[in-house]
Parts: sequence; C-alpha cells; structure tokens
Amino acid sequence: MHLLWVLYFWNLFFIGLTLVQSLFGAIALVLSLALLLMFRRYMLATISSPYGRRLLGIPTASLVMASLITALGIWQTPAWVDDYQTIGLFWFSQSIAFLALTPLVMSCLHEGCGQAFNELKACFSRRVFIGVWLSVAVSTLVIMAALRHWGNLEFNAGSLIGLVVLALAAHALPIRIARFSIAFYILVWTWFNAHINLLHGYNASVLLGDQALIFIAALLAVISTEMVQAYRLSEKSLARQLLIDPLTGLQNDMGLSQRLQAWPKDRTGAMQPMIVIGVHIPELEQIDALMGHEESNQVELRLSQILSKEKLSDYASRVRPGVFILCLTSAVMGMRGADVAQKLKDRIEFEWKKMGAGARYLQAGFTVFNLAQTRDLGLLTSAVLAGCQLSLADRNQLVHVEDNLDSLLSHRVQELTWVQRMRAALVGDTQAGQFILFAQTIRDTRHPDVKAFEVLLRWQDADENVLSPSEFLPIAERYGLMTAIDLWVMRSSLEQLAQSPWRAEISKVSINLSGASLSDPNLIHEIEQQLKSSGCRPEQICFEITETMVIADTKLARQAVLGIKELGCKISLDDFGTGLSTFSYLKRFHFDYLKIDGEFVRHITESRIDRAIVESIQAIAFEMNTITV
Repeated sequence: MHLLWVLYFWNLFFIGLTLVQSLFGAIALVLSLALLLMFRRYMLATISSPYGRRLLGIPTASLVMASLITALGIWQTPAWVDDYQTIGLFWFSQSIAFLALTPLVMSCLHEGCGQAFNELKACFSRRVFIGVWLSVAVSTLVIMAALRHWGNLEFNAGSLIGLVVLALAAHALPIRIARFSIAFYILVWTWFNAHINLLHGYNASVLLGDQALIFIAALLAVISTEMVQAYRLSEKSLARQLLIDPLTGLQNDMGLSQRLQAWPKDRTGAMQPMIVIGVHIPELEQIDALMGHEESNQVELRLSQILSKEKLSDYASRVRPGVFILCLTSAVMGMRGADVAQKLKDRIEFEWKKMGAGARYLQAGFTVFNLAQTRDLGLLTSAVLAGCQLSLADRNQLVHVEDNLDSLLSHRVQELTWVQRMRAALVGDTQAGQFILFAQTIRDTRHPDVKAFEVLLRWQDADENVLSPSEFLPIAERYGLMTAIDLWVMRSSLEQLAQSPWRAEISKVSINLSGASLSDPNLIHEIEQQLKSSGCRPEQICFEITETMVIADTKLARQAVLGIKELGCKISLDDFGTGLSTFSYLKRFHFDYLKIDGEFVRHITESRIDRAIVESIQAIAFEMNTITV
C-alpha cells in the first residue's frame, strides 16, 4: 500500500501525468509486481533443480518485470509508440536495473540492511582483493572514455573490457561485495556511456548498442554470481557434512575434535577447564545384531531428541555408535555436572521404557569430569568409556564423577595392561603372569569321608605373588574375557581331575561360571567335549553361577541351566540373597544346590532376622528338593 501511494504521487507531481494516468500507472505497477511474484513462485514449483531455480529465477523475473514496466511506459507516453530506439533503450535500462540491483535488495531484505552493511564493512576492511578490483574497475572506465573520445568509434568496442571486471567481481570477491560492486559498476558504466554519448552528439543507435552490451554484461554478472554462490554453498554444505553425524544431526568425532582445538583459553593462555558428560550404551551392538539397524538407530535418535529438548544438542557429539560426549563451559552449566547427568539418565531410561522390547531394559553408563583439560579426542573418549564402565559396574553410583581425567586415564592404562596380561596367559604366554587354580575342600559334617572340592581361580604375577580374583575379574568382565577364562578354568580343572589318583573317590568338583558364559551358545558343546576328552563323570561336576548378570537375561540363562543338567552335571546358585538374586530364581531354574550368602549366616545365632531369612530359604529349598549350603 505504501508503494502504491509513493508511485502515485511520483507520477502525479514529478512526471506530470494526469490524475487518472498516475492512479492507473501506480495500480498497474503494483499488479505487475504481484504478477511477477506469482510467476516466480510458478518457476520455483516447476523447476525441480535448486541450482536451476537460483540460476534462472532472477534473470527471467527481471526480463518479465522490465517488459511489464516498458509496456506501462508506452501506455503512459503515447509518443513512444513509433520510437523503437527509445523503447529499446528504456527496456534495456529497466532490465539492467533489475538484474543488477535485485540480488542486492533481496540480500538486504533477507538479512536486514544493518547486518548486510556491517558484513560489507567488515569484508571491505579485511579483503585485499577489494583494492585491486577497484583499481581495475576505474582503469577500465578510463580506457572506455579514452577510446570513445580519441578513437572515434561508431560502436564502443572498448566497453567489452567491462566484462572482465564483472567476471573478476563474481569470482574473486565475497558474494555480498560482488553483488554490490556489480550493481555500482554497471550504474557508473551506464552514466559514462550516456555522458560520453551526449558530449559527442546524441546518437540513439550507439546508445542502444551500448545498452545492449551493458545488458549482456549484467546478465552474465548475475548468472556468474549465482553460480559462484551455489558452488560456495555446496562447499560449505560438504564441509558441514564432514563434521555432522548423519543419524542424529549432532557433531561427529571430527566436529568434536575441531571444537576441542578451538576451545577458549583463560587469561594465561591455558585451556579453560570444561565440564564433560559422557554417555555409553554398551548393549547397542547386541540390539543391532539381534533386532537390526532400525531398532538401534531409534535408540540413539531418541537420545539425541532428549538432548535437543534439554537444550544440550549444541554441546553434544556422537563420536561412535553408542558413545555420546557433551563438552560445556562452567558458564553454560546452570547446575552441577552430576545433577545434569542424573537428570539425563532418568529422562533417557524413562523414554526407553516406552519404546519396544529391545530398548526397554537398556542401561547406559554415565560419567562426569568437572575440570577436564585436553584437546586429545582419543584420550577423552577413552576416559569417557572407562568412567561409563565404572558407573555400570557400581550399582551404588549410577553416575561416575571425577574431577579430572588424569586419575581415570591412569586407571584405564592399568586396566589395559591387565587385559594384555590375561589374553597372553590364555594363549600360554606366562611371562607377565599366569592363572593358577586352587582346590578348596568342601566338607559335609554328616559325611566327613566324602571328598568334594571347589575350584578357586587366582593370578600369579611374574614375581610369584598370588593375587585374589577381585584384582582382575572385574576388569575381565568389563572387557569381555569372562567366557574365555571360564573355559580355561573348566578345561584345566577337568584335566587335573582326570590325572588325580583320587579321581574315583572325588564326589563333586565345583567350577564357577559367569553370566557371560551362560550367554555363549557354544557353552554346552564345550562342556560336552571336555567331559568326553577327560573321561570325567558328569555327576562329579557342579557348575556354580556367581555372576548376577544371568538375571538380566533369564531366557538364555534357563536354556544354559537346562543344557547343563541334561548332560548330567549339577548346577548351583552361589551367594543367594544378595544383589539381584531373588526367590523367583528358584522357581525359574531348578538348582541342585543353593549356597546362602554368608551375610545371613555369619550372625545367625545372634540375629533373629538372619535366622528367619535362613529358615525361609531352607524351607523353600526343601520343597524344591534343593540342597542348601
């Protein structure tokens, strides 16, 4: 509406048209603009290629707009009807104006004139190419004027030099400066042509030819800037894709590494401490193998959505499948890192429970470093994995918290050293230490002559010091070595039993099994093969389940227990009454022996509660024909 009034008063008071002509001219121009917008929308919907839309949108719209304005000018000025040169000059001038100025105006409308001006100012202050380009532009204008003045050319062939200037602007200058420079240069160029033409006597043919050349230059310049901008946008898009995880939209490991390198410094020049929150989903690979990529992808997508809702996605990175790292400054954190991690943990587990069966029982490890200082992504990832493993292993501390990375990385190095030693020992390399077995007597007070033993695993280092399982078994559990260790213990125990002179007199040998071994589909086959090769009687062997992880997958555990019993071996549940062990296990698994945890037996003569617990366990075991120990 404002544009309509401006055009109306311009035609009425400055152009000298009548009231009706001014009104109709203004309305016609506004309608032409509306028609132009509709035509542009039609092109956007018709041309499928984004590159084609950018390339053809402005030139085509400018030509249509110039044609409409020219038709309006002929209607307002009847004397132009037979003056084809004037019509041509007017059409060319309008086309040049729209071609040169439309991209600049669109940029200002899209980003704001203030911001566009500030960016232009900043670019002018730091670009060396601006001065070079200005020098070339001024030189070409001088050459054009000199050729027209002294060359006495009917057609200003020197204007072709201006094409070089426009090409340089499109390719050498920043896009915003290129648009501004092209528009400004074409305006100055037009003024030069018109002024020189008037000085040498008005020649409409020469001016029309110059206008045609300027039009071609403007068209090429606009197309060139659009092509260069499309190329630069493609480069930026590719560079961004290298730093963004395609699944979650968060930063990937390269993005986090780049962010660490650019982490702010303090006044002394040292790296500012950062608060790191690590999340690890160790069971993601199992979901991927059992239920497919789609299910595991949904788990990680849900986690990234939670981070976005908590307004933490800008600080989060997915460095590998199932591993997320958040790096924040103390200024960003509104609460302690442990509180944020605990809030995230509760929210994530709540959301996972609403998903399918694959994610319902997932667990994620959380760790927090309050004063982390490192630019090494490898060290940071190792520390996060170590902290998350500790949080999953410690049921009393759901979020593992450290002040810095040093102590945890030192602990990580020690763990990796242990892993190397144990792997070497399993293949027979005992230079750094070895597994050794002890036999602990199990004595039945009712039958003292019966020989029964429990196999105990220990570690003997290079100095022949004997270490308890608490030193190395937790590490073996975290790094997936328990199945290999259990098989080694079973194989060695059966071999020694087969070679024992009291082999026929030994009634029972108890061998521990971990929950990881119960999940191994080859376990029953291995037990059967070892029994055949050693010649030991199956009824002599009793397998004890000591790892509470068996409870997490009762289906696999039940299949393993039934398979062991079918071979003729016995099965025992160790440390009943602690951890996750409940009476429901006695119902699901038909154990032959039930070892009550010493916590309830130690003070049974003094505590009525302990005595009542033991009596209840004994009563249920009696009904299930299970022997208690």
